[in-house]
Amino acid sequence: MTRLRTIAAIFAASAIATTCGCAGTWDKVSSQKFRDNPFKSTFYPAEDPMTVLRTKVDGNERADAMRRLTEPAADGKSAQEQDEALQALATAATSDPSPIVRCAAIDALGRFADPRAVKILIAAYHQADGAPTEPTKGGVMQAGRFDPLAGMGPVGFEPVFTTTLRSRAATALASTKQPEAVTFLASVAAGSGVDENGQPTTDRDVRSAAVRGLGRVRSKESVAALSRILKDESGRDVVLAHNAHAGLKDLTGKNIPADPAEWEKVVQAGVEVQPEPNLLQRAAGWVGK
Repeated sequence: MTRLRTIAAIFAASAIATTCGCAGTWDKVSSQKFRDNPFKSTFYPAEDPMTVLRTKVDGNERADAMRRLTEPAADGKSAQEQDEALQALATAATSDPSPIVRCAAIDALGRFADPRAVKILIAAYHQADGAPTEPTKGGVMQAGRFDPLAGMGPVGFEPVFTTTLRSRAATALASTKQPEAVTFLASVAAGSGVDENGQPTTDRDVRSAAVRGLGRVRSKESVAALSRILKDESGRDVVLAHNAHAGLKDLTGKNIPADPAEWEKVVQAGVEVQPEPNLLQRAAGWVGK
């Protein structure tokens, strides 16, 4: 039974990763709203995302709205609308019973330039286990469904869901480009991430996401962090060391072998971070001089 449960969780996590990374077409055609009125769901313009978040409780509709949501401030809207959007995403990213909704909220926060998004994403990372902050009685919501027996035993998401959510949070944090995000990603990449109770939160997949994230933030702090990861993981973890090396070459434009000592010299010399290569340069395997 445990083995079957694990297999089911892995397939579910794959579904989460897929729906979080695309427009959610399957969510639309499989929703109750589509079954009730397929022509209206297909051919009518989608509702304003904030209107959906204010008025809807259906998880599929809310997740779809979050995928379509753009930052109010970037669209010239009021500070009140900006605050409302952040609050809605914060609640969803840290406490929604559905991991799919949480993932959509996390991705949306990664598109926000508002510095407050970083703290929310860090909180979402720490609370990605899905466990409620208070004891439950008489059942709880689990992955969008009410489970009357959940209150009788351990609660929270399956570990594979937690890993997916933390990896997405790491990716979203990198998208913010904020210094606080770099500091947090460096801690996660080094394997020193802990939750609010001081318990370790990192596994290899999450660390890999953090290393890749550091490679996307064009700052000297990212270069220094990746150099440390290369040094620590050389001879220990081939994937983490490779990703750190790839990030170092991309950020600095230097085609230096994966030698930790050589990269430490680069950091000590005060390396300049290079502009991001364009698509043509990447396609040609450009690594600079």
